[in-house]
Amino acid sequence: MKNGIVSLLLVSILLTTGCATQSDREKQDIDDASDYNAQLGLAYINQGRYDIAQNKLKKSIEQNPDNAVAHHYIAELYRRLGEFDKAETHFEEALDLAPKNSSLLNNYGVFLCDDKKYKEAYGYFDKVLKDPLYPSKGSVYENIGLCAQSEGNIKMAEENLRFALRLNPQSPKSLLAMAQISFDNQKYAASRKYFYQYLENARHTPASLWLGILLENRSGNKNRVASYVVLLKGKYPNSEEAALLKKMQDSGQL
Repeated sequence: MKNGIVSLLLVSILLTTGCATQSDREKQDIDDASDYNAQLGLAYINQGRYDIAQNKLKKSIEQNPDNAVAHHYIAELYRRLGEFDKAETHFEEALDLAPKNSSLLNNYGVFLCDDKKYKEAYGYFDKVLKDPLYPSKGSVYENIGLCAQSEGNIKMAEENLRFALRLNPQSPKSLLAMAQISFDNQKYAASRKYFYQYLENARHTPASLWLGILLENRSGNKNRVASYVVLLKGKYPNSEEAALLKKMQDSGQL
């Protein structure tokens, strides 16, 4: 009789263990699928295919609501789309799940800067700079510089952008920002230097085309001005820079 009881208990334990193992395996498969969709979402963000990215990231979160990476990526997507309420919701979720992730802290700082919460943004950037293992310190100084430029703190912007360029001399964002700051400060030779360094490392944007128009117009280079005007009107007709160009032309300054 005792042997029979032992046998039944053993069978019960084996069945329970088998179920637990299968359940754990199924959960791991779902988590892996969630991670895969999160990485697909990031890839589509980088390609500018935001609709597909959004679908992949939503699927990732459905599969694993505790996937901090997926919340981080979809928050960044919503930031780029200008949907700040949704971005903030997912940033906060990601921060609850991974409060010490420096990449997340850095991107949240950018989000806060975009939302004009400058003091809070600098606090998060400072946390990243204190992380001795974070490999992209140059990007943090660049973000601080761009944030300060947006705030109107030009001295702080220039200091941090110069430091960013020491760490990454070919950073397009820092080069273009320094070209603009130099131009605004009437340091035209420096502005031109930064501007042409930018062109060696990046394609034109509305901001770069507008600055190019201002620089070449001041130098009297009509051919380059005309080229930049055609590009700005043709590629970015609805941009703020195109509106500024129209005002300049209407006033007879160009």
